Amino acid sequence: METVSNDTIKFNSIELNVSAVITTISSLLSIFGGLVLIWSFYDVSSTRNTVRLMLISLTLADMISALGYFMASVRWFYISVQNSSTGVPESDDFCKAQSFITTFLSIASFLWTSFIAIYLFICVWFSRVVDLSGVKFICVHVLAWGIPGIITTVALTMGVLGRNESLTGINGVWCWLAVTSKDHNGIIWMILAGKGWEILTYLVTAILYILLKGKGFLNKKRGRQFLWNQISAGLRREDELFCFTWLVLYCLRIWGTVRFFLDIANFNSGHVEIAFLMLQSYGDSAQAFWNFILFCVCDQTVRSYIMSRYLTCGNTSTLRNTHDDIQHIDHENSPLLRNPDL
Repeated sequence: METVSNDTIKFNSIELNVSAVITTISSLLSIFGGLVLIWSFYDVSSTRNTVRLMLISLTLADMISALGYFMASVRWFYISVQNSSTGVPESDDFCKAQSFITTFLSIASFLWTSFIAIYLFICVWFSRVVDLSGVKFICVHVLAWGIPGIITTVALTMGVLGRNESLTGINGVWCWLAVTSKDHNGIIWMILAGKGWEILTYLVTAILYILLKGKGFLNKKRGRQFLWNQISAGLRREDELFCFTWLVLYCLRIWGTVRFFLDIANFNSGHVEIAFLMLQSYGDSAQAFWNFILFCVCDQTVRSYIMSRYLTCGNTSTLRNTHDDIQHIDHENSPLLRNPDL
């Protein structure tokens, strides 16, 4: 297998090994968190509504993307064992496949995050239920999966996907693009294949959620009730947790974006770049895990359900009665307008 000579590598093998370990841990946590989130949707019936269904699509994108990053780490460790040199291998078919998976699903994740923010904004701001059943929801799926599919397919056909690990590259142990910001149309491909959609998602989600929190603050200041389940019958009280998703997204994904701009600006500082690489190694694959924290651990209904079913000592009747009480309280305080097909 061909390797890039050591004098062109941006990070040494020890730094990349640490990055691979961080990526592996983050990816496995996300896969676990994503599976629990999907389970909670189907097992805890009182949480089911349109926005939660959209969250499941987002979770699938984040979870499979984390699987792609895990594949990249496995590839890196395999190459480290097979090769005595510290060089970084160039693109191969496995690398391109991993790049296709992570690029496609990262863009899909950004689109689903934006669509959820837009949906919630309309529901809360205009105090109405947005009907996304049937053809409308199919159209959302076509946009959320179709746009990334077109971009990544064209990129693969043109030989853009892969890696170009050099002094001007921003890849880590994973594969993304075989072009750099110094190549012809390199920056355009970086924008199309992820960074542009990521920055757009930052702007859309931050603006909409800040507006919603601002409206909530003003209403509470005027002594008005501002519970989401009372504003829109299609929402649960715990759906207000979505207002924190943009902050989680910022904290997790901003590091790769910073590296992107530093690369364009020809910024060279070894310690800074290593720090950002490690943060990106964790953040890029951690979205599903932190969504699990927000929408399972911090969701009172899901948390109470898990505790009553799996953590409460006692006989079966006690567990059933406790669960019934939880469902009764949830329905009483958080009226839902649920799609019977969900």
